[in-house]
Amino acid sequence: MGLEVRRVPVADLYPIPFETLVHRLDRELQEGKALYEMPRREWWTPDPECDISLQHLGKNLATPAGPASGPHTQLAQNLVLSFLAGGRFMELKTVQVNDALEIPRPCIHVPNIGYNVEWSQELRVQQSAREYVKGWMLLHMLCSEHGPGLWSELGTSFDVSLGYDLAGIRTPKVRGFLDVMRDAGSLMQDLRAELPERLKKWALVPVPQEVSNSITLSTFHGCPAEEIEAIASQTLEWGWHTVVKLNPTLLGYDTVRGLLDSMGYDFVSLDPEAFEKDLQWEQLQAMAPRLVSKAAEAGLGFGFKLTNTLVCHSPQTPFYPENGGEGEMYLSGPPLHVIATKIASKLRREVGTSIPLTFSAGVDRDNFRELVGGGLGPITSCSDLLKGRGYGRMSHYVRGLEKHMKSLGAKTANEYRLALCSEGSNPAVAGAQWLAGYADRVEELPSVQHEGNKKAPRKVGSPLELLDCLTCDKCIPVCPNNANFGVDVPQGVQDTELLRWGEGSLERSAGQGLEVQKRHQIGTIADVCNSCGQCDPWCPEDGGPYLVKPNLFLSRAAFEEHPSRHGFWLNRQRSLIEWRQPSGAVVQLERRDGLERLDVGTGVLTFRQGELMENQGSGELDTSVLETLRLYLDAFSREERPSWLPPKP
Repeated sequence: MGLEVRRVPVADLYPIPFETLVHRLDRELQEGKALYEMPRREWWTPDPECDISLQHLGKNLATPAGPASGPHTQLAQNLVLSFLAGGRFMELKTVQVNDALEIPRPCIHVPNIGYNVEWSQELRVQQSAREYVKGWMLLHMLCSEHGPGLWSELGTSFDVSLGYDLAGIRTPKVRGFLDVMRDAGSLMQDLRAELPERLKKWALVPVPQEVSNSITLSTFHGCPAEEIEAIASQTLEWGWHTVVKLNPTLLGYDTVRGLLDSMGYDFVSLDPEAFEKDLQWEQLQAMAPRLVSKAAEAGLGFGFKLTNTLVCHSPQTPFYPENGGEGEMYLSGPPLHVIATKIASKLRREVGTSIPLTFSAGVDRDNFRELVGGGLGPITSCSDLLKGRGYGRMSHYVRGLEKHMKSLGAKTANEYRLALCSEGSNPAVAGAQWLAGYADRVEELPSVQHEGNKKAPRKVGSPLELLDCLTCDKCIPVCPNNANFGVDVPQGVQDTELLRWGEGSLERSAGQGLEVQKRHQIGTIADVCNSCGQCDPWCPEDGGPYLVKPNLFLSRAAFEEHPSRHGFWLNRQRSLIEWRQPSGAVVQLERRDGLERLDVGTGVLTFRQGELMENQGSGELDTSVLETLRLYLDAFSREERPSWLPPKP
């Protein structure tokens, strides 16, 4: 069946209900094969012979890895997937007072290096708080006596990412969010009350009411130095450990331009004015000791994060089609890794070894251990997790680190730093020396050159259709929101009829037929698909899974509030399905008392055991539509392959 591909408007997110998240957790842990589409083989479990833990702002992290603030930390299921893959520092998506953003779609494009125009939370502030608390509770469930028994303790920190100006963070809306993060007891009670009796064992799992006590400040590009210092001073005064995220513009226009050109990224355009407006190195040097002193007086931790993404323009992206691709965007991935590493090394020399430097810029399985060796941490990733295998790539970071440590005879991260750079007996000094050496050679690595990053995932030239595709499943793990899923349908060819009826008449003629070539199909949960577009470059076929494959709406509100998006909605009893077709026409199939009632808006057809029994009103319909409704009602109702549909009552 062919579809007219249309660009999806700005999407709203409708988070997965807590009951559904726990129901699926309960069921899939019993089955023991996967959780939330992540196979068990991708889960990280500690190596008893190797301690890769990190002490950060008073908390023990079982690994120094985690997801960066962005698409991987907005929804509760994202945090579970990050944890399964070994992430123990959850840099939550940036929250700010303006929680009704208009973001272009698509907004993420990472076929090799990364670009995005997504810069803040897409949920309302209160929704963000709810998602983070749901994720916090789910992780404690995984580590409880009811979990799989793979992790003896949580060893995880949730870090609030906060933007973008002082006035915004002082508003009651943002202050209220911070209050919940410090004491989520009331919200946890409400969430526990949502669980039915059969899931009550999970409601009894003890969960600390403090979700977070640390903030990473994400200030806007061009934010004045005095504003940055004022925001950091404010969060310290409120009693939060504070980290200030720095921009890659710190290196200066000439240096950054030279690095990009030397690596082959001369097609990336930079705006010199953006570098002039951003925080300058001299300003950073002046504010750093004042903030360090203020934090020490308050008994709090203070640090810096390297780095924010790089504001730029590039012809390689699908953004801003209405402007011919012209618009501000942000660069990430391998070229940003080089810039951020050089800033990290320079800053380490400036502030010494006692101040924590967290890192997120082009992190991958190869450079992760270099950064750990350099004394940086926690180390978070985004662009790399948007590639093939998705969250599962993070488990290779930590496993690779463990393997390399063991090969050097190192049992702890400090021993690892000394093994890499054996001058002296101070692990922090050894780490700084290793970081300096890595920063000197990083731009020469093949992995960061444009030559090694210009190959995009292969396209085969065939168009996507609603039914049947290559079913390679590549679109499933690259979706950070876990929106894409597999579903099984019966194969075969069915003859169909074209029916015309009205005023007591009924005409039948041969229809177009319906062919299903493959049992395994792909679907998209519309409620948690924000139309970021990242599944498109990784799909071998043309059209974009989020635009073409069957959208499944979980909530009636999501279905009704997006009339321009095609897709299916099922009632909770699985007795009724509606399909909004690409043309905009809505058809409904209801099964009741052994009958099937097909409503096309202007008329109704009633079937018993596949035979037409009665027709009312008027209409014209190819019964391939009926067969498609039957196919997906049966497929989505099967529980052998779980999706995010709410459990049956």
